[in-house]
Amino acid sequence: MSFRKALFVMGGEPPSEESLLWRKDEADISIAVDAGWLSFIDAGIFPDVLIGDLDSWGGEDIRNEIPQEVEVVEEANQDKTDFQKAIDFLKKYPDITDIIILGGLGNRTDHLITNFLIACSVDSSLTIIFDSEKEWIRRVTSKTKLKIIGQQGTAVSLLPITSCNSVKTAGLKWEIDNQVLSGVGSFSQSNLCISNEVWISVQSGSLLVILQK
Repeated sequence: MSFRKALFVMGGEPPSEESLLWRKDEADISIAVDAGWLSFIDAGIFPDVLIGDLDSWGGEDIRNEIPQEVEVVEEANQDKTDFQKAIDFLKKYPDITDIIILGGLGNRTDHLITNFLIACSVDSSLTIIFDSEKEWIRRVTSKTKLKIIGQQGTAVSLLPITSCNSVKTAGLKWEIDNQVLSGVGSFSQSNLCISNEVWISVQSGSLLVILQK
């Protein structure tokens, strides 16, 4: 079986049960990243994999009751975050093209910023999405041009995590035409989708497109 889409559930703001069930159903592999395990248990389901240093997953009392079908990868290495460990784990599935992340937003600001930095440092051919009840965030690289459908009237921001060259948009109120966006220069905050078909691309760099729900 070729695994294409991976679901990560992390320990930030928990996803709704509806969102978790939907995302798990469409994923080829689901991974609880340490405390993300709690979201699965609260929904009455198990992930395919539990990974991390397991210092906050809250399941020591039931460790012996975990189904054999759940692969437990306990890695104590403190030089890497649990998110990095989960990304490294995916290297055994070379056909992965999409990573959907629930629970990657909210709670601690240091974790949030680190999650963004890590997400923008991995293979540029991967489509990476952070999803929550309030926001949808997608990384855009030279290999992952973004098309947004059906969001006319929705607020959107473009956050360059690294310097982004030749950024182009179509369908926004304030268009960007072949510009450089960077964290120490220009970026696009609180822009607006004025079309039901919006295109965003970059020639190089990692850009986070943040769509409000």
